[in-house]
Amino acid sequence: MLLLTALPPTPPPTPPAEVRPAPPTAAELQNQLLEAYDWGRPLPEAPKGPGAAAHRWLQAAATFDPHQEQPANPFPPGAAHREAEALRALVKAPGNHLASRLAALPLRQPGTALALWRWGKAQVREGHFTPAVRRAWEDRLLAKGPGLTRGYALRHALCWALADQDEARFAALKARADEAAEPVVARFQRLFGLLGGPSPILRFWTLPGQDYQDLRLDQLGARRLWILPAGEGPLPDLPADVAWIIPSLDAGMDDRSASLPAGLVAEARALSTRLKAAGRTACFVPSRAAFENLGLAWFPILLELEDQGNIKAIRMGDAAPQKP
Repeated sequence: MLLLTALPPTPPPTPPAEVRPAPPTAAELQNQLLEAYDWGRPLPEAPKGPGAAAHRWLQAAATFDPHQEQPANPFPPGAAHREAEALRALVKAPGNHLASRLAALPLRQPGTALALWRWGKAQVREGHFTPAVRRAWEDRLLAKGPGLTRGYALRHALCWALADQDEARFAALKARADEAAEPVVARFQRLFGLLGGPSPILRFWTLPGQDYQDLRLDQLGARRLWILPAGEGPLPDLPADVAWIIPSLDAGMDDRSASLPAGLVAEARALSTRLKAAGRTACFVPSRAAFENLGLAWFPILLELEDQGNIKAIRMGDAAPQKP
């Protein structure tokens, strides 16, 4: 007779050790900061240990006032410290020394490129750069640095090439743009094609009346057209010879629809109330696609028309004036 003995119970499986994700590297943290800056979100805090100084330099570049101060240099003595000091010296250099300092400025640190972008953009906006210095500043940023600042510089340079109607500059920028920039370059190519030609036809909804018409730009009764979303603040103070075109805040509307969906009806009514209270009128285009299909992708945009109605000039985005 066989004696059967009970087997000991099988022990439960040992749970796997918790796998914690590796902490982000210094480069990943800097990319997170650049992304947060681009989207206008709060900036991540600086890490401890290796990479902390470079992160603080990037934070300083993202937050300093380019009109009044220089970003603080967080580096100990060495190559990075010298690079930061070169940037700090450049932003207070006299105009006749800028081109040479730009050419000599190293851009090994992402913070240096971001500080150079923010400072130079303010100089252009306030009219402190000559066209030659502006192009040298754009070219320096295009040559090196993180993808974000190189993209900013390309957009800026293309906007100004269009405003100046400088086809040679546009061709040079197109030749050096990488594959990822091709959609942006293609938009500007379309805009160069509009210069000197007839106005395109768009579907405009008049406000405060909220009726639509398909019109050429020269049929709006003005030789200068200001294209800018209304936003939440006061209505822009425009000269009498400027027509205001308001693109919708919603990008998904079919630009040839004969009616407005509920969300856009609410937007149009709110705009109508504001315009009526101010004794103003405007043209509402309930689709950004209508502009983007033409290449008009960055607001504000100032269009100037010839007496015959053809498009005389386009100043868009970085090259648009603060007021028409």
